[in-house]
Amino acid sequence: MKHLFIDDFHVEEITNLARKLHQPEKFPRNVAIRPEYRWENCGIQIRTTPAWDPDAGRFTMIYLASGESLDPEVKIGVTGAPEGGTAFYCYATSEDGVNWEKPFLGLYDYEAITWNGERMGTRNNIVPSAQGMLLGPIYDPHDPDPARRFKGLAYRGGHLEPLFSPDALHWTVSGTPPVLSSDESHLTLDERRKLFIATVKHGGPYGRSFYLTTSEDFQNWSKQELVFHADETDQENGFERLRKLIDDPAYLKIVHNRPEEWRTDIYNFPVFPYEDMYLALPVMHHWAGKHVPMYENVDSRKSVELASSRDLRAWHRVANRAPFLEHSPVGDGSAYDTGQIVTTNGPVVRNNELWFYYVGLRHRCISIEDTLNRKYLDSSAVCMARLRMDGFVSLKGGVEWGSVLTKPVEVTGDRLHINVDSWRGRVLVEVIDAGTVQPLPGFEKDECIPTIVNSIDETARWKGKSDLASLQGKTVRLRFHLWQAELYAFWFGE
Repeated sequence: MKHLFIDDFHVEEITNLARKLHQPEKFPRNVAIRPEYRWENCGIQIRTTPAWDPDAGRFTMIYLASGESLDPEVKIGVTGAPEGGTAFYCYATSEDGVNWEKPFLGLYDYEAITWNGERMGTRNNIVPSAQGMLLGPIYDPHDPDPARRFKGLAYRGGHLEPLFSPDALHWTVSGTPPVLSSDESHLTLDERRKLFIATVKHGGPYGRSFYLTTSEDFQNWSKQELVFHADETDQENGFERLRKLIDDPAYLKIVHNRPEEWRTDIYNFPVFPYEDMYLALPVMHHWAGKHVPMYENVDSRKSVELASSRDLRAWHRVANRAPFLEHSPVGDGSAYDTGQIVTTNGPVVRNNELWFYYVGLRHRCISIEDTLNRKYLDSSAVCMARLRMDGFVSLKGGVEWGSVLTKPVEVTGDRLHINVDSWRGRVLVEVIDAGTVQPLPGFEKDECIPTIVNSIDETARWKGKSDLASLQGKTVRLRFHLWQAELYAFWFGE
């Protein structure tokens, strides 16, 4: 099990080191799946990271596709939005996680007409039995029933209904009690603990807040507990972020801006297990002002932060709430994530990196004039960003030496591995007696061979000690000394 420096759980003392948050790098062109067909021409969204299907050897995705009305004339409803739009849940697959296919399934008879007057019919990738299932598919390797290999939750207006499928194409309602939730929620499987985790939206302090419920069998869910909500510091941060976006002409202009209505609540709260902790990517929802004509919703901007927990209930805001993922500037107009960002339930590991899938939306609100001009078309897509393995947070040393002393830890392998970027500097490690806090003979700082490399998996070495075999099973402390280097994680292994 790797030990990261996201929080102080493994840290006894830090001297002259800075804790640094690292933002994921957005993929070139930043788009994994974009609108292509008539039934998805407004945009596509997901809330769940693509599921790896080991039996098929590919990723599987169910996404929400929004299409405009089949009426050739744009009609505006009482809320100011176009009327008559359609929503379908669709199927896509990929062998590499980057290049996606949308196979025509023949499962749904779509009534739209092609350019030459022919009915589209069943030539589409719509999955009718998955309608409403924005949370899923989740691949469950533990369920003995192959008909329940994939799982998901479908939103049915005030609650989430559990669904099962053998192939992610044919879904069946479980018949078990639903999970109460407002429109935004997230689902995750902790495979190590065999625990399903749902975070659901309800009201709470400062508005939208998130509650936790868990299940071991996907049928019986625990009582919901309030675990994450905004506070007064979030209001101050929201003011600063809105001012930055409004003052900088490189970013999308906010349509409805009334400073007296500025506030921040939580739009999404996806949770996922990572090594010996849980991480979350809360989407902070910064209100800019309610929009006309009915003032039933708000214009806003969003920023994504990072939070950590050891028990799913007490959450630590990482790096003083610095943004982990932010809007893109408008630029040449090719970016989707200029108006909104919505995250999914954690990354996938690919090419020794962490790949984050998220939804980028070009707008939060558009004017009635833009609606009449169909500016709502091609408005959202599934985007991607990548991060160094374990690369959420590093301890960074500067031009003077710094150090970190760990709490007592059991030596569970022959070697000490570290994820480190020290090609400009040095990292030295000493192994310390947990009781006396004195270096063990042969494992002193001066005996350590300096680590001078940028590597996600480097082995610490000492001049007279080839490994840690003599310390197996013992409890020790580690002291890492850094000079112009960054340390991300450590662990014991072969």
